[in-house]
Amino acid sequence: ALCERSGIAFRRPDDFFAEMVKTDDHMAKVKDRLIFETKKMEAFEQRKSNKEQRLRAKEARANKAIEKARAKKDHMKAVDDWAKDAAANRIPGAIRDDDDYQLSRVSGGSGPNKKRERADAKYGHGGK
Repeated sequence: ALCERSGIAFRRPDDFFAEMVKTDDHMAKVKDRLIFETKKMEAFEQRKSNKEQRLRAKEARANKAIEKARAKKDHMKAVDDWAKDAAANRIPGAIRDDDDYQLSRVSGGSGPNKKRERADAKYGHGGK
């Protein structure tokens, strides 16, 4: 402010070119070093990020496996409960009118299958 009032020039003209203190070669080296440091930091951050992602993926897989095991356990418990209820509701000697009869016939039921009966009729009972 005092220089302006006194008329003393304190700014350089727009077309003024000063000689640089550092050479262009030195400034290129400085720039290269800065770029190298930046890339080094980016690589470190990338490795850190990848490690974190692997950790999160591992946790997600473990949680998914736990949830799947829990669902399977719940399903098997429900099936066992259903089987116990069905067995408790059966009346001895009564005709079954639900799926239990068909299920027992399909899953093996009682007695030998037809192929075994035919073989026994043809060849006998194997020395019994």
